[in-house]
Amino acid sequence: MLTYIVRRVLGLIPTLFVITVIVFAFAHMMPGNAFQAMLFNPHIKNGGALYKKLMAENGLNQNIVVQYFDWIGNVLHGNLGTSYSYQLPVSQLIATYLPNTLELAITAEVLILAFSIPIGLLQANRANKPFDVGTSFIAVLFYSIPGFIFALFLIFIFSFTLNWLPSSGTVTPAVPWSGSLGDRIIHLVLPALSLALPSMAYYTRLTRGNTLQLIVSDFIRTAKAKGLRGRRILFRHVLRNAIIPLMTQFGFDIGGLFGGAVILEQIFTWPGMGELSINATLNRDYPLILGVTLLFAVTVLIGNLVADILLAISDPRIRYN
Repeated sequence: MLTYIVRRVLGLIPTLFVITVIVFAFAHMMPGNAFQAMLFNPHIKNGGALYKKLMAENGLNQNIVVQYFDWIGNVLHGNLGTSYSYQLPVSQLIATYLPNTLELAITAEVLILAFSIPIGLLQANRANKPFDVGTSFIAVLFYSIPGFIFALFLIFIFSFTLNWLPSSGTVTPAVPWSGSLGDRIIHLVLPALSLALPSMAYYTRLTRGNTLQLIVSDFIRTAKAKGLRGRRILFRHVLRNAIIPLMTQFGFDIGGLFGGAVILEQIFTWPGMGELSINATLNRDYPLILGVTLLFAVTVLIGNLVADILLAISDPRIRYN
């Protein structure tokens, strides 16, 4: 098992290297840069000279290959550079904004697993009955609607119409309970639901399909022949095998949740990595763009690694092959 994990970790290194090359090239292919606005600012004297000075100080006047190796060398030493627009270390900005995105993504993932797997099992156990037909229709409907549409719908219903939940921010300002656990939770409900609902629908359908295939397999018929009850068979024998394909999807879903959070954070004014990445792109803030993108890439790779390890633990045939 240890050999399998080491082999998988080493296999991520060339993938990450290729990602850094592509992202660095694309970032520098964008028109303009963070300092060009100085050339057109009438309040800045000698803007051209100042522009050249800043370009030289930040190494942007060098060949792009030299710039890449300077950047990757600093990254290997733990230095992601300094943001042009925030004038703060990129690592400090990520440490400030990342916890909010993690809070949102983890809450969404908990909601996905907590609801989709039990509903999928119940659908398969009651296949073609009213519960299965009704929940399957809802799942297909939810899967067909993007998360940002859910966000607008939930804001309209629960914030504007019913006035039950806040529509933006992470805390309620100027109140005694601002920043408390309860305050954080009520602000988290709508963005987490908006992020979770499309994936929840997909996980439900996937669980249902896997379970329907398993309940007609030979080992399930053997368990029934031994006199085991249906519920015990479902939760002790079927569930363990039904969730194996979900583990693979879980690895890919981590990157999807982070990507979806970028849009939803703007809708809910949620100060996370989405706000940081959009500001970095608009300002042509190369160090921040590269730092955020590198974090997203590492997150996706780690998610896939975790999924592979979980698959190897649940199915020993994988690590031997």
